[in-house]
Amino acid sequence: MEALELLLSDGTRWPGLGKRGRSDGGEVVFTTIPTGFPQALTDPSFAGQIVVFAFPMVGCYGTDGERFESPRIWARGVVTAHPCHGESAGPDLFGWIEENGAFWMGGVDTRRLVIHLRSRGTLAGRIVSPGEEVPVVAEAGSPVAQVSTVRPLSHPGRGPRIAVVDYGVKAGIVRSLLARGCAVDVLPHDTSSEAILALRPDGVLLSNGPGDPALLVEAVSVVEALLGKVPLFGICLGMQLLALALGGKTVKLPFGHRGGNQPVIEAGGKKGFLTSQNHGYALRDDSLEGTGITVTYRHGGDGSVEGFRHPETGAWGVQFHPEATPGPEESGGLFDLFIDQCREAAE
Repeated sequence: MEALELLLSDGTRWPGLGKRGRSDGGEVVFTTIPTGFPQALTDPSFAGQIVVFAFPMVGCYGTDGERFESPRIWARGVVTAHPCHGESAGPDLFGWIEENGAFWMGGVDTRRLVIHLRSRGTLAGRIVSPGEEVPVVAEAGSPVAQVSTVRPLSHPGRGPRIAVVDYGVKAGIVRSLLARGCAVDVLPHDTSSEAILALRPDGVLLSNGPGDPALLVEAVSVVEALLGKVPLFGICLGMQLLALALGGKTVKLPFGHRGGNQPVIEAGGKKGFLTSQNHGYALRDDSLEGTGITVTYRHGGDGSVEGFRHPETGAWGVQFHPEATPGPEESGGLFDLFIDQCREAAE
């Protein structure tokens, strides 16, 4: 280990000890999950980001490859207060992070760092030697092409055939569909609407993924071409792309929603539940007028849109993750609703 500092784009420095990786910079975000660290780090939605774990003790159990959300770590690095090493139920978490080429820092005052990020908003950061002065700038562009599959992947099943457009899909989403008997085709992010419809799917799921949805102009055009032709269900980034295709707009949140304890409330009702979330963008309420979008869920904290339906086309989506992994599974029934919709459309 060596002495390191997390240098933020606002000039603040956060000292700790750790190991460098292949990359030293990225957007600094925090997540509130108390468990499920390997699942989080393999979530493609964290691509290009430095993940600060708000929970103080990280690594007290090992890694379990069966629960990974993708084959590799996508986060650039990890910042924590108390890294735990030694005997565990699997390979050491921090050794695994090093093997994947990511960096890690421990001994950081993450409580103060999270408060700082909440008050200042999401910042860019770099790992540096103590006192080292280097430029810290945010990266441009979308990482979706890096995290998406490059060729179609087919999984057999006896139920409805679901085409999953992979903008950075979590394995948990595919597992959730397969567990319900669906046949699943995972398609590259740049698959055309004609190629998708040529598969004759019973429904199309627009997956989660990293980055700014407004940069994915071609993806929005594909979604627009699918509207009304096949049942559409968007999750996280997929919901945002669906909203953009319907004429809505998105906005960057001050510090995002990341963690397994994010409260969601039914719009116009009193029913609430906890969800797993990982996103830095949200729908703009003032852009929804005239789109035909009906808001179905809102965040229990800031009131931002967490779900909607479009009655005219039957398309719908949620900002949270019904597959959880990690997090609560209270909203897993949304997959059943989508499958029922696909069956009805096929009749």
